[in-house]
Amino acid sequence: MSAFVKGTWNGWSGKTVVELTDGTIWQQAEYHYEYHYAYRPAVSVANGSMTVDGMSRAVRVRQVPSSSRRTVKGAWKGWNGHTTVELTDGSKWLQAEYLYEYHYAYRPEVLLIDDEMQVEGMSRPVRVRKTS
Repeated sequence: MSAFVKGTWNGWSGKTVVELTDGTIWQQAEYHYEYHYAYRPAVSVANGSMTVDGMSRAVRVRQVPSSSRRTVKGAWKGWNGHTTVELTDGSKWLQAEYLYEYHYAYRPEVLLIDDEMQVEGMSRPVRVRKTS
């Protein structure tokens, strides 16, 4: 399978989530750190590994169901260490690991993957727990 990264690419960080132009979503399944900035690099996925143009090697990945896509209700101001996130489906999630990172967005998309939340525009997923 071949496609392109949707938007910017900053490399592998250990928990990288990648959305491709074909609509599929992938999460890094092995630890590898390598920084490389690119806009819409070409990607190929074969045998559970993803190769991204400009990167030194393929990295194991797993596909994330598209049903994990949600939307923040209202304004988003980033993670502050104890952030509560309300989604448009009515669910509420509490930040369960420390990260302070500011980013303002109105109704950004969210990917809920197991017990982690990747908010559009943020550097990495953060562990969360459902409160309601």
